Amino acid sequence: MGKIIASVSCTLDGVFTGPQGDENNMVSWALPGIMESVNDNLAMFQNADAILMGRVTYEGFAGFWPFQEGEFADAMNKTPKYVATRNRELTEVQWGEYGDTISLLAGDLNQRIAGLKSEIRGDIVVPASAGLVQSLLNAGFVDEINMLIHPVILGSGKKYMESIAARNDLKLLSTQLYETSGSMRLRYEVIK
Repeated sequence: MGKIIASVSCTLDGVFTGPQGDENNMVSWALPGIMESVNDNLAMFQNADAILMGRVTYEGFAGFWPFQEGEFADAMNKTPKYVATRNRELTEVQWGEYGDTISLLAGDLNQRIAGLKSEIRGDIVVPASAGLVQSLLNAGFVDEINMLIHPVILGSGKKYMESIAARNDLKLLSTQLYETSGSMRLRYEVIK
């Protein structure tokens, strides 16, 4: 049975996409922590048996990763990828020269995710994809939350856990402080 790991970079107040302007691209507040944690992020993707993403994350990643080189690009490009979306206009997915590594999950999301979890034995990493993560958490599919929290409070913007239907208890698995940036990685198991 596969394990779904929701992975995100966010502010202390839970914002993963800031308000309009410079903050919108995360560079001004997230880049120091992301750069300092790159080896841990790389290890997470290298250990993944699959990557699951929503449409918006897919569109951003598909325009970038297939054209990069190096260890991180290899992890992103060569790992099997799945795109879940409610957008009926998206009928096919592409990943540059790695088209055989990506699939579109069409139809009933709960049924498709249950099938994916039984088909894949290891980690299924869900980068960003807040809407998808919220749906997966509400349906009881998320097994772990891996958050890189940056030392900033934005006060507005899109919250990562904006539409959660019910309480979810968590068990702390590990913490990692990145001293130069002040960012902190928190890993939680979702108690079922």
